[in-house]
Amino acid sequence: MSTLLTHALADLASLHLSARSAESASFAGRPALRLDGLALLPELAMEQGTLEVEIAAEGPAYPGLVFCAADTLNYELAYTQPHTSGAWDALQYDPVFHGANTWQLYHGEAYQRATEVPTGRWFTLRVAFQGRRASISVDGQAPLVVEGLAHGRSGGLVGLWTYLPAYFRNLRASPGVAIPEQGHAAAPPLGAPWRWVDAWFVEGYGVAACEPNGALNLYRYLPSTLLSATLTRRLAVAQETDVELALGYGDVLDLALDDEPLYHGENRFKPSPLWEERGYVAPGHRLRLRLAPGEHRLSAVVQVDEPFGWGLTLAWQGEGVTLLPAALG
Repeated sequence: MSTLLTHALADLASLHLSARSAESASFAGRPALRLDGLALLPELAMEQGTLEVEIAAEGPAYPGLVFCAADTLNYELAYTQPHTSGAWDALQYDPVFHGANTWQLYHGEAYQRATEVPTGRWFTLRVAFQGRRASISVDGQAPLVVEGLAHGRSGGLVGLWTYLPAYFRNLRASPGVAIPEQGHAAAPPLGAPWRWVDAWFVEGYGVAACEPNGALNLYRYLPSTLLSATLTRRLAVAQETDVELALGYGDVLDLALDDEPLYHGENRFKPSPLWEERGYVAPGHRLRLRLAPGEHRLSAVVQVDEPFGWGLTLAWQGEGVTLLPAALG
């Protein structure tokens, strides 16, 4: 396989840095870049190809590779978690929108994989990408295959990213692509008879469509400087019926029906080994209500106070309920 670029990463002058810290250093006797933040390579844009980099971490860190970057605030990101080696989230796909990470929205087997990631020694992270697909692997282990890259962009800049310091050396970029197996396609986690709200009307913006996994990614549509959004969706009921709602959100939700409060809840990240305490936007909260015949209006105020995923997912089951177009507000 031919090589587009090999970069030792020890020369900071050749990198565009948007980082809390960056310095030439060494680890295990090898020269390296010690980084905490983002580093892009201004001279290299790729529509498709393969990236490989050697990484080492001395403690908790989230080091990874950036690809298809439009700018320093919007890019595809794949990173490792040496401190959760072997756990379900040791390898993570995490698209960044408006400077915000969104892993609380993009979770599950379509976006995460259990992988052995060492601490205290060098390992190799590899990302191959083409179109809407990517293959992400560590030291030749079975890859995480992403079937629907969230930005859907045809190429862009490449680089490095980490939250908390890590070491990087020997970045290699090649034009060839090998994505050897079919990944898990993203889909709503609840099957029939559940039906999903597929789009919302966002006050001050307009119609915003949900992701393939059923979650609305508000960072896709709204800048990260906003801390609150009001969403609405109208529905029609043919006859009096009982309805069950399943909802997930991040970080704070107030849900109302016809301006009458239905639900208030908070769902934030906790530094815990438990999946349910990570703040994932997943439909684990249930409500039951009786709806009268006629038209009704669901409204949701979603607030965000941590940059890991701002959004809402909502499904329902019940007879005789029809969603009206999201464009009606």
